[in-house]
Amino acid sequence: MKLWVSCLVLVLGSCLSSSAMSPEECQPLVTPLSLADPSPMFGKMHFLMGFVENEVFNAILKVTDSSWVNISQSSASPNELLMTEGNKLNGTCISSKFTMTLEEDMAKIKTANLSCTFYSLPSCEGCLALNMNSSVVGLKDLLDMMKIESPTEADEVHTHAFYLLARNTTVDASDLEHFKKQAECLGFKGEPNYQFDPKNDFCEEGEGIFVAY
Repeated sequence: MKLWVSCLVLVLGSCLSSSAMSPEECQPLVTPLSLADPSPMFGKMHFLMGFVENEVFNAILKVTDSSWVNISQSSASPNELLMTEGNKLNGTCISSKFTMTLEEDMAKIKTANLSCTFYSLPSCEGCLALNMNSSVVGLKDLLDMMKIESPTEADEVHTHAFYLLARNTTVDASDLEHFKKQAECLGFKGEPNYQFDPKNDFCEEGEGIFVAY
């Protein structure tokens, strides 16, 4: 029996190893797209799936009913975009607005309490796959307001996240699998921390509480 178990473990280990993405397979999946023309990002996009590596952001995603962003060109500069977002957390709508700066293939958001950089990776038609690194100060106040128990007392939180957004509220299963392969290449393990339930509805623009970061 012990020999049989040992053989089974070896076979399973071999299968898992062979299914892992190689660096060569990962490269085209995680190479950032050019933002020289940011127009493919414009318009409303719905948050469909996400991976995070921080317990605080994971706690937020667990109570996220739905979320969307709307990106448009700023009149101030061709290298500036405007982003509005609407999040429904525990049934409560929370909205925010940000100015986004483009620097080559990277987009940046910088406010008094938030610093975020992200890259757009190859994805399905009408989709955005965003590889992000974020730091937030004072997030505990927002968590307290939303009655979300924070897993940490730290005032400043850092995270690496990978989000899939789309113009539609659903995408093909093959598109989700492509996104999961990208997540694996980026170092995320296991199942997504968030997947949108189509039974949930979205907040209207300007609905609910406005939060300034």
